[in-house]
Amino acid sequence: MRDQALNLGKQIILWLSVLFMGFLSVISFLSTAYFNGETSFAERPQYRMDSLLVNGLFLAAAFLFFYWLNRGSKLDKIPIKILAFAGTAFVIGISLLWVNVSHTYPEADQKAVSWVAWLMSQNNFLFFEHGKYMQIYPNQLGLAAILEGLYRLAGEENQKLFMYITALSNGAVVYLLYKITDRLFHSKRINYLVLLLSMGCIQIMLYTTFLYGIMLGLALALASFLFLLYFFEEKESKGKRTVFCIMSALLIGASILVKNNYSIFLVAMVLLILYKALEEKRFQHLIIVFVIVFTAGIMGKGLTSFYEKRSGITISSGMPKTLWIAMGMQEGERAEGWYNAFNYDTFLDSDCDPVKSSAIAKESIQESVRRFAENPAYAAVFYYKKTASQWNEPTYEALWVNQFHSGEFSKIVQSIYDGKLYVLLHEYMNGYQGLLFMAVFFCLVMRRRSWKAEQLFLILAVLGGFAFHTIWEAKSQYIFPYFVSLLPYGAAGISDCLDKLPQKR
Repeated sequence: MRDQALNLGKQIILWLSVLFMGFLSVISFLSTAYFNGETSFAERPQYRMDSLLVNGLFLAAAFLFFYWLNRGSKLDKIPIKILAFAGTAFVIGISLLWVNVSHTYPEADQKAVSWVAWLMSQNNFLFFEHGKYMQIYPNQLGLAAILEGLYRLAGEENQKLFMYITALSNGAVVYLLYKITDRLFHSKRINYLVLLLSMGCIQIMLYTTFLYGIMLGLALALASFLFLLYFFEEKESKGKRTVFCIMSALLIGASILVKNNYSIFLVAMVLLILYKALEEKRFQHLIIVFVIVFTAGIMGKGLTSFYEKRSGITISSGMPKTLWIAMGMQEGERAEGWYNAFNYDTFLDSDCDPVKSSAIAKESIQESVRRFAENPAYAAVFYYKKTASQWNEPTYEALWVNQFHSGEFSKIVQSIYDGKLYVLLHEYMNGYQGLLFMAVFFCLVMRRRSWKAEQLFLILAVLGGFAFHTIWEAKSQYIFPYFVSLLPYGAAGISDCLDKLPQKR
C-alpha cells in the first residue's frame, strides 16, 4: 500500500510535468509573447505566430552543434572542473561587464525599495508609517535590509554594489546547477551540457542590473537544495547530517527573506522530505521538516521584530493575499491577470484596513468566478493568455528591466537597447526557450520509468510556480527562476536525444 501510494504521487508529478512541458513546447514553437517599442514601457505583452522555418532551423542548428561536440568526444577532452570554473567565470565576467556598460538605473519598485533602504541607513523610518511603502509591502523588508547594509558600508545609495552581488549570484547559480545536475543524473556529459546551456542563457547576465534579488534568492534556494541532497546521501555521520540540515534550513530561510516567492521551493523541499521519509522508512527525516520550516519562520519574524524595535513602529502583514488573487482574475491595461493597481488602490481606499479590503477582494473573486462559469470559452482564453504571457515570453523581461538607462553608450549597447542587436537577442532567446522546453519534455518522457523522487524536485518547484502564478498576479519576470531551474532537465534531454542519434555514418 505504501509503495503504491509513493508511486502514485511520483507519477502524478511526472505526468503533470509532461503535460505542462508538452504544452509549452508546442506554443513556444508556434508563437511568441513579446514586448515591442511601443508597449515595452507599459508592460503590455503582444502575441505573434512564429516562423516555423526559423524555429526549425534554430533547433536543427543547435542539435547539430551538440551532435558535433558529442561525436568526437570533444567535451571529454576538457576536464569538467575546468569547464565549471570557466563557465562560472564567464557568466560573472559578462555580468560585471554589463553592469558597467549598460548605465541602467532602477525605477518603480526597485527605486522605492532602494530609497527606503537608504532612509533606513540614516535611521529614518518614514516609510514604516501607516499607509506607507513598508506597511503595504512588508515582504520587501529582507531586500531592503540587505541594501541598507550595503549603503551603510558605502556611505551612499550605491546601487552598483548590489548589482555586483547579483553578478556573483549569477555565477553561483551556474555552479550550483552543475553540482546539482551531477548528483541528480551522475553523467559527465549531462554536466558538460548544463554548463553550456547556462553559459548560453543570456537572460541570466541581463538580469544583473535588476535591483530586486531574483538571482540572489535563486542562488540561496539552489544551495539549500544541494545541502538537502548532501543530507540524503550521508548515511553514517550524524554530525555531518546535522550540519547539512542546518545549512539547508538557513539558506532557504535567507532565500525567502530576499524574495517571498521562494517559499514555493520550501514547499517542494518539505514534500520531498516527506516522500523520502516514507520511501526509506526513516521517520527521523521528519525532524528536518520541522527544522527547515521553523528556521524559515523564525528568520522572517526575527527580522521583522528587529526593525520594529529600531523604528518603534509595528509592521503589519501588508495587503491581504485575497487582493492579489482577485487581481490575478481580472483584465487590465497590461494583460490578463497582470498588475492593474486593483490591489493597491483597494487597500489604500480602505485606509489600509485588511478586513475591509479583503471583503472587497472576495466580492471581486466571486464576480470573476461567476463570469468564468457563465462563459467557459472566455475563461479558457483568459487563462491561456495569462499562461502564454508569462511562460512564452522568451526574454522574461530581461531586456525590459534594462530600459531605464542614461549617459553615453557604445554603439553595441545602444543596439542592444533599440537596434539590430535587440532583435537578434530577442530571436536568439526565443529559439533558446523553444530548445529548452522541448529538451525538458523529451527528458521527462524518455526517463518516465526511472525517475527518483529527488530528481523531480526542481520540476516540482516549476509546477508550484505555474500553479501559484495562475492564481496570483501574473508577470513573465516572476517565471524566470523556474525557467533557469529547468536547465538540468534540458541538459539531460539533449543527452538522451544524442543517445538516439547514430554516432557514425
